[in-house]
Amino acid sequence: MKKYLIVVLSLAVVLALNIYYRSYPIFLPQLKVQARNAVENGIVNAAKSEVNKKFPDYAPVIREGLAQALFSDYNRNNKKEIKKQVRDEYSRLKDAYQDKTGQTYLMELDGWHWGRYVNNVLRHGYPGDSIRGGLQFDEFMLAPTGTGLSWNNFFFYLSAFLYKAFSIFKPVPLATFLFYLPLFFTAVFIILLYLFCLQRWNNIVAVVACLVVGLSPIFITRSCAGWFDSDILNLTFPLLIIWFYLLAYERQPFKNGLPWIILSAFWVGLFCFSWINWWFIFIILIIYEIYSVINLTLVRWQYREDNLPLIKRHIITLCLFLFFSLGWVVIFSGLRPLMNLYGQIKGSLILNRALVYSIWPNVYSTVGELKRLAFSQVLHSLGGMFIFLSSMVSLLGLFLITARNPRYTVLQREAIIVLAFWFIAMLFACSNGIRFAMFLLIPLGIALGWGLSEVYLYFKRGRKWAVYILLAVILALSIKITRNAYYTAREVTPFMDDNWHKTLIAIKEKTPEDAIINSWWDFGDWFKVVAERRVIFDGQSQNSPRAYWMASVLISDKEEEAIAILRMLNNGGNRAFEIINKNFKDPFDAVMFLKKIISLNPKKAKIELYKALPHADAQEAIKIIFSRPAEAYFIVDYSMADKISPISFIGNWDFCKVYIIKNLGKKNKEEIVSVLKKNGVNSKLSERLYNEAELISETDTDDWLSKRITFKGDLVEGYLQGNLILFSNGVVYNPTQQEVHLYSGFDRKYKVPRSLFMLSRGRLKEITYPKNDLGFSILIFQDKGRYYSVALDRELARSLLVRLYFFGAKGLKHFQPFIENQEEGRMIRVFKINW
Repeated sequence: MKKYLIVVLSLAVVLALNIYYRSYPIFLPQLKVQARNAVENGIVNAAKSEVNKKFPDYAPVIREGLAQALFSDYNRNNKKEIKKQVRDEYSRLKDAYQDKTGQTYLMELDGWHWGRYVNNVLRHGYPGDSIRGGLQFDEFMLAPTGTGLSWNNFFFYLSAFLYKAFSIFKPVPLATFLFYLPLFFTAVFIILLYLFCLQRWNNIVAVVACLVVGLSPIFITRSCAGWFDSDILNLTFPLLIIWFYLLAYERQPFKNGLPWIILSAFWVGLFCFSWINWWFIFIILIIYEIYSVINLTLVRWQYREDNLPLIKRHIITLCLFLFFSLGWVVIFSGLRPLMNLYGQIKGSLILNRALVYSIWPNVYSTVGELKRLAFSQVLHSLGGMFIFLSSMVSLLGLFLITARNPRYTVLQREAIIVLAFWFIAMLFACSNGIRFAMFLLIPLGIALGWGLSEVYLYFKRGRKWAVYILLAVILALSIKITRNAYYTAREVTPFMDDNWHKTLIAIKEKTPEDAIINSWWDFGDWFKVVAERRVIFDGQSQNSPRAYWMASVLISDKEEEAIAILRMLNNGGNRAFEIINKNFKDPFDAVMFLKKIISLNPKKAKIELYKALPHADAQEAIKIIFSRPAEAYFIVDYSMADKISPISFIGNWDFCKVYIIKNLGKKNKEEIVSVLKKNGVNSKLSERLYNEAELISETDTDDWLSKRITFKGDLVEGYLQGNLILFSNGVVYNPTQQEVHLYSGFDRKYKVPRSLFMLSRGRLKEITYPKNDLGFSILIFQDKGRYYSVALDRELARSLLVRLYFFGAKGLKHFQPFIENQEEGRMIRVFKINW
């Protein structure tokens, strides 16, 4: 009874800790600290202002002391008032992330999209908006054509089923249910992990594993309340697959293990039905079995062991696992996962490379969670260096000591081998993005718990004093883990806020239902779900040629060229390229021809199209490129300044350089240069690019293929002092002489920028400074009588993004201001596109 009581209490504690730190988004308690700091700063500033007003002639140090005394006196005598101010400020900060009912918005972007699919399941029984030719379609993605859904829809059906079941007892809005659903999934995962470790090992392993895995920074952020995504299931299914697979080896004779193989394969099929990258654990088990067969064969040959029955069992188990897994995959998801399997595995190896098998830029190479990061960042996401190294030492030590030690069961030896392969595979995957670090947690958590358990059992047999030291270490480790969880949880806030929500509702109310939203992909899910409008592309379709075209629009300094691209996108996405490429049968020739067509006037472009394409294809291409699209709107917002580096990298993609790199070594120089010349590139440039391609290293290829342009600082407001306008970023502007300087704190002197950009009567004027010290420019403009400045790359100053976001489309004829919202300096601007 005592043993069971300890188990129940231990499980309750780890479960409570996991749920508690994931519950921060419900009430956002971390904002109370911000509220208190804001109130205290306000009191301090008021005290300083009063002291400066009464005693302007006193020395600064005296005034500082008087202000501090006044602040302390106010705090002592007005505690109730201060508490009320803190409550009011906390309420104000919190309300910005919650709807009118007090419900916190869903945390990230994808969750809104998945929630729409769940709603579709509830409405008409399947996640898509419609069915075409037996395939489910999303009519809001990739406007105006829409796109077919993938096979991984279990998450939506499961969520819809759970919502229906919950609604029997307590009806709530779907968004509210989906906000809390991650807490339920987390509880299920922690219980399963606990029971797995308890069955295989003991309570120490179970507790440590649940703390290390559940309270790791990366897992908390991807499974907290409001994070409606399949991340938790993506850890749960591999755990079940491994658990049931190992149970098959525990059962004797072999026929008793067959049901567990079938059940393990069942979880593989369900995992495939849930996540597109289901195959990672499937591949790990195949590698494990191949290793086991080779290892046992070598042991048989070297030590003359009679292990042939065990070798046969591994081979038969592998064959049965493959057979049943593929069967369940086909039953749940059809043949598409198997048909796409090779391409998915190949694609995962080049996930964050800009140049892949296509001529188009790989957008994933610019996504933050898929970037190649320093190993220290991976360690931080897992809980820190100490936890990682302790887990690594445990994993390696257990792998070595269990190898041929009869004290350990066959199941324990097999388990550590599987965990080792799991760890190695996912450590490699981390090079393709920080998000994959989450999959390191299970092998590391179990290994650390198992290692500590082994040390505990060793000391318990004869060194009782060491047991207490070990328990103190475990306690310190638990404190470290919970501190990590606390600091992680308090940083979690929703992406959505009232400013965005108000804007999206206004779009929904003021635009036609068939309108199309044009913007960068990040907030496409919000446009589809809250504004209920179709989008050019979004987070689920970001890695498509549309990204190149939209990035080109944002950095373009020619309005007519930008509107031509937008017209093509809103009429048919990338369909014009597909038509041309079908006839040219060369993507490079096709994209270069299309870019030329877009730059021509309609009359000349139509002539070129009829010359190059069959009549029917030419007519379709002309319709896509030149017809008037449906009503459309363009959105720019405050976040785009920080995103301009990846946006410009995609938009500046050089197809000529791509062509050279892809054909280097396959064609000779004359052939490559000839193709470039045929597509309008002059001979000197063609030869120079070819020579550069021969010299460029593989690590520098991405930077050679494209160019990033950026803002060099934030937009700041200036103030008049004499004849000068002074800015807090160090810019000094003389409007009379039209001169500008930027103070360099490092060099302790004023420097001259490359040029000055000013907006005058709707036209952007540039003044260049031949004797400049800086490689970038300064943009200065007036808005409502106030001066503003921002440092930026020269190529960015005339871009459509700058002219829309900073100037509100002044001087542009195709963009009409439609909606504008601004809170605390965060501007969102919506423009109607005048075709």
